[in-house]
Amino acid sequence: MAIRKKISLGFVVIGTILLVSSAISIYEFVRMRNTVSNLINDNISAINTSRLMLEVSDEYNFNLVKGLGDEHGKINIKSKDDTRFRDYLNDVRDKFTTKAEQQLADSVRYAYSTYIIIMNDAPVVWQGDYNDRRNWYFNRLYPVYMQLRGYLQSLTHTSQQALADNSKIMSESFYRSIMPGVVAVLVGIVLVFLFNYFINKYFVFPFNRIAESVQDYINRRRSYNVIVEGDEEMREFNENIRELVETNRRLTKKS
Repeated sequence: MAIRKKISLGFVVIGTILLVSSAISIYEFVRMRNTVSNLINDNISAINTSRLMLEVSDEYNFNLVKGLGDEHGKINIKSKDDTRFRDYLNDVRDKFTTKAEQQLADSVRYAYSTYIIIMNDAPVVWQGDYNDRRNWYFNRLYPVYMQLRGYLQSLTHTSQQALADNSKIMSESFYRSIMPGVVAVLVGIVLVFLFNYFINKYFVFPFNRIAESVQDYINRRRSYNVIVEGDEEMREFNENIRELVETNRRLTKKS
């Protein structure tokens, strides 16, 4: 193999290693970033939706409490026509990333259904006096409302924890994704040093010795006694130089 081809091959090998490792790093980082980013977006959506559901529940409860002391038995509830809570819950159903969130979502659904069933009795209860309303609210509706509220708060907290966990995973995945690139750079540096060592040992140093010996022959007529080991082409080149020097020496003596 020609010297030029050997040197070129060495650089091609180093470049290929660096290129492949960099491509792997980029692919791994993009894959992990997309996966974890989608999870984080789902976590944020779940947190926001849980808060919206909590606001709707608080709004229902506020209207009931406000109407407890109404002497005319009027109450402002629109739960039958209001689909916000169910819409929020249906929208976020597929965005829970953990089993704990899914279980809490089921608990929220059941608690909300129970809450609505009891609250639908309010128009009838409001036909009675204040004590009837108060007893109904605190003995029947309020415990279910607090249970629903507790489930929603737990769901929000669980989604926040999932968000923190996924953010940590994203941070760790960044370092994992760049490791192939770091390794490639380190390997490339080692290969460059090794390549430089072998180039100097088998090509540069022998060539310098040949050049120095030829210069000594020209300037001082010293005999050419360089011995080259290793690469066949360098040995052949050295022998050609030796033969050329010896030929020149013989011709010089004859003249």
